[in-house]
Amino acid sequence: MLTRKKPQPEEPALPKTRQLEERIMKIKTIKVGFILLVTLVCYCLPMIFPQALPFTPVQNITMSVFVAAALLWILEPMPVYATSLSIIGSLCLLASDGAITPIKNYLKSVDGEHLLSYKSVFNSFSSPVIILFLGGFALAIASTKYKLDINLARVLLKPFGKKPNLVMLGVMCVTGFFAMFMSNTATTVMMLSMMAPVFASVKAEDKGIKALILAVPFAANVGGIATPVGTPPNAIALGFLHGEHAISFVKWMSIGFPLAVICIIATWFLLKFLFPFSSKEISLEIKSKFNTDWKSIFVYICFSITILLWMTEKLHGINSYIVAILPLIAFTCTGIIKAQDIKTMNWDVIWLIAGGIAIGNALETTGLAAQLANMVDYSSFSGLMIVGAIAVIGWILSNFISNTAAANLLIPIAVAVLSSPSINTGIDMSYSLMFIALALSFAMTLPISTPPNALAYATGKIKNIDMIKAGGIVSVLCMLMSFVLLYIISLM
Repeated sequence: MLTRKKPQPEEPALPKTRQLEERIMKIKTIKVGFILLVTLVCYCLPMIFPQALPFTPVQNITMSVFVAAALLWILEPMPVYATSLSIIGSLCLLASDGAITPIKNYLKSVDGEHLLSYKSVFNSFSSPVIILFLGGFALAIASTKYKLDINLARVLLKPFGKKPNLVMLGVMCVTGFFAMFMSNTATTVMMLSMMAPVFASVKAEDKGIKALILAVPFAANVGGIATPVGTPPNAIALGFLHGEHAISFVKWMSIGFPLAVICIIATWFLLKFLFPFSSKEISLEIKSKFNTDWKSIFVYICFSITILLWMTEKLHGINSYIVAILPLIAFTCTGIIKAQDIKTMNWDVIWLIAGGIAIGNALETTGLAAQLANMVDYSSFSGLMIVGAIAVIGWILSNFISNTAAANLLIPIAVAVLSSPSINTGIDMSYSLMFIALALSFAMTLPISTPPNALAYATGKIKNIDMIKAGGIVSVLCMLMSFVLLYIISLM
């Protein structure tokens, strides 16, 4: 007798979110597998071709960590700050005097002179550059908490009136000013939030709305070049400039600030041309007043004194790193910044910078950076060509990955190349490295290029092609102007 088979219940379809999660996990797994494979190949190559790649065992390990870090920062199978922590851990466990005992004993016997100190690796967390950024974060938190930023914006925007193009110029000037001392991401969030009613009041068919929105991230990106604390690449470059190549806060500003002003004005003209306004007036009303309680007044005074101290370093002799810790002390001791405020600081950026400092120091300490730099014959290239080539490579890279990650990868190599005895660029190291750092901040072609770009794109009022067109032209224009400035400096 035939028996009818019971129909098997169909497996329920996976929810779309779960399918998406599984797909993302597969992509990440493939990326990690590829990174491990390339890193393993890079580790084996010096053993297979010792004449072409004459690396010592410690240098080989450091090179492998560097390659893995570069791929992790570019492909991002995990957060960029996690990559930085992994760098520090890998260097300590595999190439330092605190490494796993068998590895440590082997490296001591065959390559003791290049062995890293685990203390020096961990010191990247307490680098003066980290303190500089913490001071900048403290100023940003206090000024936002006590409405210094929005009130200053109200005062600074008032003279620009209601004509659309002048309002846009005012927005760019104010955004650029705040980006000099605050995170360009935080500045963009503040300005876009403040300008939201203005965006809503402009007619949807008015092309000028695109110019007004793009003006904010572009000015935030460009404004950050004006000071050493404006953007992480500046701080990373500053960390390598010491001794005879040291550069003060004022010296940086003497070059960065005028260049930022010129770039912002050029960007304004370009946006006016690409996206002309059809509206005759824009109503800009910011309803806010300066607070008069003692804490607010204290914040206003501390903000002013800190900036003044940064700009008058030659008069009082206190370097910018020590000045940066003063607002941290003042705000925490008075309760202006509390424990919950400290938790909101951009610790991911701090960790990212620390990882970059760690790998940079490792490349320099082991002599690997110098060895890599000397593998290329630069005799047929001029100094400007060498600096320009490194800057362009960094700019291209920064359009696709974090400019901080790009700085972490390129600046240590640039230092080794520029400090090589066989190379005479004719340009002071401080200016060359500064130019490379600035080039990284000019990468703003795509929505993914910088967080400010992504925030502007998220408004939904601009298309990808709008940002590529405007951002691409602005990026190249700013790069050219900075290169002209470097050329003028080289002639002085």
